[in-house]
Amino acid sequence: MEPIQNEIQQSKVIYSDETGSRVDGQNWWQWVFCSATAVLHVIRSNRSVDVIKEVMADATAEVWVSDCYSAQMKAPSGERQLCLAHQLRNLQAVVDRYPDSYWPRALQALFRSAIHSYNRRDHLSPPEFQAQVQRIELICDWLLKRTPDQPEAKRLLKRYLKYRNCLFVFLRRTDVSPTNKVSERNLRPSVVHRKVIGCFRSGWGARAYAALASVIATAAITGASPFATIQSLLGTPHCLFPPGCE
Repeated sequence: MEPIQNEIQQSKVIYSDETGSRVDGQNWWQWVFCSATAVLHVIRSNRSVDVIKEVMADATAEVWVSDCYSAQMKAPSGERQLCLAHQLRNLQAVVDRYPDSYWPRALQALFRSAIHSYNRRDHLSPPEFQAQVQRIELICDWLLKRTPDQPEAKRLLKRYLKYRNCLFVFLRRTDVSPTNKVSERNLRPSVVHRKVIGCFRSGWGARAYAALASVIATAAITGASPFATIQSLLGTPHCLFPPGCE
């Protein structure tokens, strides 16, 4: 686990998320930290920023991509990128409750336009791309000066005013994604495992599962065989019987 943790600590861009886990009948949390070269799973009994500090030690990322959970927003990084997939879902909840509301629909359209521009970056000339970025930024500033009527929309407005600089980092950097889907994908097998198995019997079992998930996911990123990687860690199995014995 230490080499994988070191790889995460040295990464410029880190994607992180967490989900509930049951250990010996208690509520624990499974965290995941993803980069372009490694995936680290950690299962702990708390959901505080202390888990992030434990993983990162003295390291600082250039960009931290996550949802808006308070512990994630305290992660050590120079910049933060809010997951726009989460924000689109939050805005959709307002739209579902207030179908005629303009502000959440307009902000949804803007976020989708920003993601579309990101996906088409390679098909646009630098001046064309920068023109789209400037347009997105100007429209965003205009929308954030509006005051929606709905209480739920006002809460989102407060969030986006506070984290205005965390909305479009992916438009300024080619190595940052607009969403945190990589973390969600890496947590999905654990969510299925929790639904099927129920819970871990002990903290040791939870930590062993997290270590195995980290090795398998990191091997998949690097193109290595998960089985071969695990075998290299455990060593070559020894035959229990002498040669020629059946």
